[in-house]
Amino acid sequence: MDWISSLPDDILLKILSSLTTKDVLKTSLLSSRWRNLWKLVHKLEYMDWTGNGDDYARFMLFVDRSLLLNEAPVLESLRFWFISRCNDVDIGFWVRTAVERGLRKFELWPSKFDEPKRLPQSLFTCGTLVVLKLYNVSLEDVKFPVSFPLLKTLHLDCVIYLDDESPRKLFSSCQILEVLLVERVPEDNVTSFSITVPSLLKFNYHNIDSSGGPFALHAPSLKSLEIEDIGHECMIEEMPEIVAANVDVIYCKCDNLLGSLTSLKRLKLCLRSEWLFPTGKIFHQLVDLEFCTCDTKWDLLMCLFKHAPKLRTLKLRKGHIASDTEETIYDWEESRSVPETFVLGLETLEWSNYRGLNTEKEVVMFILKHSTSLKKATFKSTLTTLKKKYGMLGELAALSQVSTSHFVFR
Repeated sequence: MDWISSLPDDILLKILSSLTTKDVLKTSLLSSRWRNLWKLVHKLEYMDWTGNGDDYARFMLFVDRSLLLNEAPVLESLRFWFISRCNDVDIGFWVRTAVERGLRKFELWPSKFDEPKRLPQSLFTCGTLVVLKLYNVSLEDVKFPVSFPLLKTLHLDCVIYLDDESPRKLFSSCQILEVLLVERVPEDNVTSFSITVPSLLKFNYHNIDSSGGPFALHAPSLKSLEIEDIGHECMIEEMPEIVAANVDVIYCKCDNLLGSLTSLKRLKLCLRSEWLFPTGKIFHQLVDLEFCTCDTKWDLLMCLFKHAPKLRTLKLRKGHIASDTEETIYDWEESRSVPETFVLGLETLEWSNYRGLNTEKEVVMFILKHSTSLKKATFKSTLTTLKKKYGMLGELAALSQVSTSHFVFR
């Protein structure tokens, strides 16, 4: 303990900032060296896991005391986790106190069984805030315009809005926002969800409500996109800087979505809806493709083969529940036109949940025959017996002139 106590304050404070505030205060009992050091910790984290009314009262007093006695020049971070119900008045007091201290990062995680929390207006005009993460919060009482001049990261998880305009007004106040996560709930009061953030670099969007209206996105600087949506329609503008995308959607129209992704290098794709391949679009930079076979669109896969000349890695996976006996009829004629770059380009094939259906065998035969640079083909099956697995491996080896040493079967 003497060796640790001899360290400079800035190092000790860095160590203390990785602990919960409750544990930080315990260190004040160690010696006179530690007695007041906790007051300078610039990161405060409070967790109430008791779920008991009397314990919450003690927790409230503990937060009041530790927050008011904190003397850090700037309050870098304030985080709350609750398993029990928490009071809007208490949270409001704590937030206002932190905002006055130059708060830079705020996270609120109330119980999912509690009513959505309402936060003070001062949080939404906090000029020092850089990171804001909210869960189970209501923004219905927020008065616009709001101001987040320094905000770079925003998480809105199970947030309730007043109307369609509320998210638009909120995002328009974030002029330098770089990271945005939106996890919607059916009762969020928004029909048409629209996002316009020119500075955005990373965006995650999840929506499980199929009754809503269109989703619109304008983020020309975006580099990373993850979208899971069962909505009606999407309207996404061109994203020339996009590098990676994970797309799992059910839309009536999604050709606009595909057309906006032509600059990316890595694509994870599951389209469980009708689609039209965007006319005249070439995926010039696409190297890695992970294609979901749960609702198989083999014609879409063929279009990607034809329009992705640099494709090197292909992963076929069933990401959702589908019938193991379902056959999708598709014509894989040898005379079909195949770009020379594809013929010579594909190096790695990995197929999970391979079932050995006739259509799947045709797909394998097509890929193996036209990918002369293929170095490794891995197949993972749900078959349980070694006899069946060896039988399937024999069928795969017979489909192509590629040596069986290129095959890995699991």
